[in-house]
Amino acid sequence: MPLSPAHHAPYLLRMSLAEIDQWIGKTLFIPPIIKLCQITRQSQFAMSRLFWFAAACDGLYRSDTLVQSIFFGIICILAMLTAALRADFPTQSMMPFRLFSVGLLIFDLMEGIAKGDLTGAEFWIFVLFAEYASTIMTIPPSQKEQRRQVGSADRSSGAI
Repeated sequence: MPLSPAHHAPYLLRMSLAEIDQWIGKTLFIPPIIKLCQITRQSQFAMSRLFWFAAACDGLYRSDTLVQSIFFGIICILAMLTAALRADFPTQSMMPFRLFSVGLLIFDLMEGIAKGDLTGAEFWIFVLFAEYASTIMTIPPSQKEQRRQVGSADRSSGAI
Protein backbone atom coordinates (compact mmCIF):
# COMPACT_ATOMS: atom_id res chain seq x y z
CA MET A 1 0.00 0.00 0.00
CA PRO A 2 1.56 3.37 -0.98
CA LEU A 3 2.25 5.91 1.73
CA SER A 4 0.37 9.17 1.73
CA PRO A 5 2.26 12.43 1.15
CA ALA A 6 1.82 13.22 4.85
CA HIS A 7 4.14 10.31 5.68
CA HIS A 8 6.91 11.99 3.71
CA ALA A 9 6.59 15.33 5.49
CA PRO A 10 9.19 16.17 8.13
CA TYR A 11 8.26 15.14 11.65
CA LEU A 12 7.76 18.68 12.95
CA LEU A 13 5.26 19.44 10.20
CA ARG A 14 3.11 16.44 11.18
CA MET A 15 3.06 17.37 14.85
CA SER A 16 0.08 19.04 16.46
CA LEU A 17 0.53 22.38 18.18
CA ALA A 18 0.48 20.67 21.58
CA GLU A 19 3.22 18.26 20.49
CA ILE A 20 5.31 21.16 19.15
CA ASP A 21 4.85 22.99 22.44
CA GLN A 22 5.89 19.90 24.41
CA TRP A 23 8.91 19.31 22.16
CA ILE A 24 10.10 22.91 22.53
CA GLY A 25 9.69 22.76 26.30
CA LYS A 26 11.29 19.35 26.82
CA THR A 27 14.27 19.96 24.54
CA LEU A 28 15.08 23.66 24.92
CA PHE A 29 13.72 25.13 28.14
CA ILE A 30 12.83 22.59 30.82
CA PRO A 31 16.26 20.89 31.26
CA PRO A 32 18.13 24.15 32.05
CA ILE A 33 15.28 25.31 34.31
CA ILE A 34 15.40 22.05 36.29
CA LYS A 35 19.19 22.32 36.60
CA LEU A 36 18.90 25.94 37.79
CA CYS A 37 16.23 24.92 40.33
CA GLN A 38 18.47 22.13 41.61
CA ILE A 39 21.51 24.40 41.91
CA THR A 40 19.67 27.25 43.63
CA ARG A 41 17.24 25.01 45.57
CA GLN A 42 14.34 27.17 44.42
CA SER A 43 10.98 25.99 43.13
CA GLN A 44 9.98 26.13 39.50
CA PHE A 45 7.44 28.79 40.45
CA ALA A 46 10.12 30.99 42.00
CA MET A 47 12.16 30.56 38.80
CA SER A 48 9.13 31.55 36.73
CA ARG A 49 8.74 34.74 38.74
CA LEU A 50 12.48 35.42 38.48
CA PHE A 51 12.37 35.15 34.68
CA TRP A 52 9.26 37.35 34.49
CA PHE A 53 11.10 39.93 36.56
CA ALA A 54 14.12 39.67 34.23
CA ALA A 55 11.84 40.10 31.20
CA ALA A 56 10.20 43.15 32.78
CA CYS A 57 13.59 44.69 33.59
CA ASP A 58 14.75 44.02 30.03
CA GLY A 59 11.60 45.64 28.69
CA LEU A 60 12.20 48.66 30.93
CA TYR A 61 15.81 48.89 29.76
CA ARG A 62 14.80 48.74 26.09
CA SER A 63 11.87 51.19 26.44
CA ASP A 64 11.83 53.93 23.80
CA THR A 65 8.88 56.02 24.96
CA LEU A 66 7.56 57.33 28.23
CA VAL A 67 4.49 55.09 27.98
CA GLN A 68 6.68 51.99 27.53
CA SER A 69 8.85 53.06 30.48
CA ILE A 70 5.82 53.52 32.73
CA PHE A 71 4.28 50.21 31.59
CA PHE A 72 7.45 48.16 32.14
CA GLY A 73 8.20 50.03 35.37
CA ILE A 74 4.82 48.99 36.78
CA ILE A 75 5.39 45.41 35.56
CA CYS A 76 8.83 45.41 37.25
CA ILE A 77 7.34 46.51 40.56
CA LEU A 78 4.53 43.93 40.33
CA ALA A 79 6.96 41.16 39.37
CA MET A 80 9.26 42.08 42.26
CA LEU A 81 6.38 42.10 44.74
CA THR A 82 4.95 38.77 43.59
CA ALA A 83 8.44 37.23 43.64
CA ALA A 84 8.94 38.44 47.20
CA LEU A 85 5.48 37.69 48.58
CA ARG A 86 4.33 34.63 46.60
CA ALA A 87 7.53 33.05 45.28
CA ASP A 88 6.45 29.41 45.63
CA PHE A 89 2.76 29.78 44.82
CA PRO A 90 1.77 27.82 41.70
CA THR A 91 1.55 29.80 38.48
CA GLN A 92 -0.42 29.19 35.30
CA SER A 93 0.87 28.99 31.76
CA MET A 94 -1.16 28.76 28.57
CA MET A 95 0.00 26.89 25.49
CA PRO A 96 -1.32 29.51 23.00
CA PHE A 97 0.69 32.23 24.76
CA ARG A 98 3.84 30.08 24.75
CA LEU A 99 3.48 29.34 21.03
CA PHE A 100 2.75 33.01 20.31
CA SER A 101 5.93 33.91 22.22
CA VAL A 102 7.91 31.34 20.23
CA GLY A 103 6.59 32.91 17.04
CA LEU A 104 7.58 36.38 18.19
CA LEU A 105 11.03 35.11 19.19
CA ILE A 106 11.50 33.58 15.73
CA PHE A 107 10.30 36.82 14.13
CA ASP A 108 12.69 38.90 16.29
CA LEU A 109 15.58 36.56 15.45
CA MET A 110 14.88 36.71 11.72
CA GLU A 111 14.56 40.50 11.85
CA GLY A 112 17.74 40.74 13.93
CA ILE A 113 19.68 38.55 11.53
CA ALA A 114 18.49 40.64 8.57
CA LYS A 115 19.48 43.90 10.32
CA GLY A 116 22.61 42.50 11.95
CA ASP A 117 21.39 43.39 15.46
CA LEU A 118 19.90 40.70 17.72
CA THR A 119 19.21 42.95 20.71
CA GLY A 120 15.69 42.65 22.01
CA ALA A 121 15.25 38.94 21.28
CA GLU A 122 16.36 38.11 24.81
CA PHE A 123 13.04 39.48 26.08
CA TRP A 124 11.18 36.59 24.46
CA ILE A 125 13.74 34.10 25.75
CA PHE A 126 13.10 35.33 29.31
CA VAL A 127 9.33 35.10 28.71
CA LEU A 128 9.62 31.55 27.39
CA PHE A 129 11.81 30.45 30.30
CA ALA A 130 9.23 31.94 32.69
CA GLU A 131 6.32 30.26 30.95
CA TYR A 132 7.94 26.83 30.59
CA ALA A 133 9.06 26.94 34.25
CA SER A 134 5.36 27.14 35.14
CA THR A 135 4.66 23.88 33.30
CA ILE A 136 7.05 21.78 35.42
CA MET A 137 5.16 19.65 37.95
CA THR A 138 8.04 18.48 40.17
CA ILE A 139 11.77 19.07 40.33
CA PRO A 140 13.72 15.81 40.64
CA PRO A 141 16.58 15.72 43.16
CA SER A 142 20.03 16.44 41.75
CA GLN A 143 22.56 13.62 41.42
CA LYS A 144 24.48 15.03 44.38
CA GLU A 145 21.34 14.92 46.56
CA GLN A 146 20.56 11.38 45.40
CA ARG A 147 24.07 10.22 46.34
CA ARG A 148 23.75 11.94 49.73
CA GLN A 149 20.39 10.21 50.37
CA VAL A 150 21.79 6.80 49.36
CA GLY A 151 24.82 7.34 51.60
CA SER A 152 22.70 8.27 54.62
CA ALA A 153 20.43 5.27 54.00
CA ASP A 154 23.47 2.96 53.90
CA ARG A 155 24.82 4.37 57.19
CA SER A 156 21.44 4.05 58.90
CA SER A 157 20.99 0.45 57.79
CA GLY A 158 24.42 -0.56 59.08
CA ALA A 159 25.97 -1.23 55.68
CA ILE A 160 29.58 -0.16 55.23
